[in-house]
Amino acid sequence: MSYTFTILSPTDTPLFTHSFGTSRSGGDGIPRFTSSERALIPFILHSALDIVEDVQWGPSTSAGSAPMYLKHIDKYQNNFISCWITGGNVRFLLLTRPRDEALGLGPSSSGQKGSLAGGRAGLQSSSGMLYSPTNAATEEAVKNFFQDVYESWLKTIMNPFFNVGKGDVVKSPVFRARVAAAAKKYL
Repeated sequence: MSYTFTILSPTDTPLFTHSFGTSRSGGDGIPRFTSSERALIPFILHSALDIVEDVQWGPSTSAGSAPMYLKHIDKYQNNFISCWITGGNVRFLLLTRPRDEALGLGPSSSGQKGSLAGGRAGLQSSSGMLYSPTNAATEEAVKNFFQDVYESWLKTIMNPFFNVGKGDVVKSPVFRARVAAAAKKYL
């Protein structure tokens, strides 16, 4: 699987972006996005912000406050988006792009190659290998990833020279290494 993790400021400015592949179950940690997918990723993530704001500012499901982890919030073709909202309205978005085989889009099912082949119809395959973002194990792994990154984020913004409100971009190699370590550990 391939992932893109992005941190967006309260004004929707990208503060940090990191793409990586799965490291668990024999993965090499290298993202497998095509060039056309890489070009679409910012648009897919920004379109998911409408749903994030609906959930964030909509009626609360818990006792008086909205949850920080919003789970799986959106899907665009074969890409799934999960979200975490901080107390300062900074959004963490994780775009997950499963391999074609995990979606039932192998050469035997549709005869087409490419990550966008098949669209929603490809997700309705009857093979038992379908990726599900709502699976309990998947949700737990994504939540743990977000929690680790959130702890690192808090340490980063405690730096007096870093100002989230002005849209300062995170350039710290330590923060990038911590995000990569959390991705390797959970995803």
